[in-house]
Amino acid sequence: MNPVLYLDFDGILHPADVRVTPEEPLRPKVYVHGNPTDEPLFRYVSLLELLLSPYPDLRIVLATSWVRAFGYETALKRLSPALQERVIGAATFPAPTRFGAIDIDSKERGLTRWIALDDDQHGWPDEHRHQLVAPTNPVLALVEPGVAAKLATMLDALCNGSPLEAITHVARSNPAVDRFFALPNFAESEVLRALEEEARVEEVIRKTRARPPKTIQ
Repeated sequence: MNPVLYLDFDGILHPADVRVTPEEPLRPKVYVHGNPTDEPLFRYVSLLELLLSPYPDLRIVLATSWVRAFGYETALKRLSPALQERVIGAATFPAPTRFGAIDIDSKERGLTRWIALDDDQHGWPDEHRHQLVAPTNPVLALVEPGVAAKLATMLDALCNGSPLEAITHVARSNPAVDRFFALPNFAESEVLRALEEEARVEEVIRKTRARPPKTIQ
């Protein structure tokens, strides 16, 4: 059975505070500090696509309020074509917590290998914390320092059958991104490029390690 990523949208692919108004019920906007902004929605889709690219067998189940608010098809079309091809459904079972909905869905699908990328940590039991990658900065979302590195490590373990419990905490952070956040006026686009570059490097390292050793004639 294919490994699965349960994917949230808000707080992952863009800042967490996304709202609609009665005047524009189908035009969600990103809010920061309670104020509407022109921040683009789904700005980190390309980064997620890059992080998933080494794992063609990985599938996605949508675990986001966008499905309930706008419908499954509308939510699905917000992703890039490459990510859409991975989606096999949505976790829509009524439950008091996001974990509850995911837990029911994973059992209904008979899943044995799954992780969740979700900023909502409410209700996650300790025995399942090793299956959650959760940004804590509601504005930075997926580009929060260390989050992409942890996700890359978790994906590698998930798709290679390694125990997730052993890598709940990723020791290193992203030094390139840390340097940008240390600057007085960092450009978020530069942070994204730094994360993408590190993901490319990690992919090369994984492929290099996977090659069989050369024999000396």
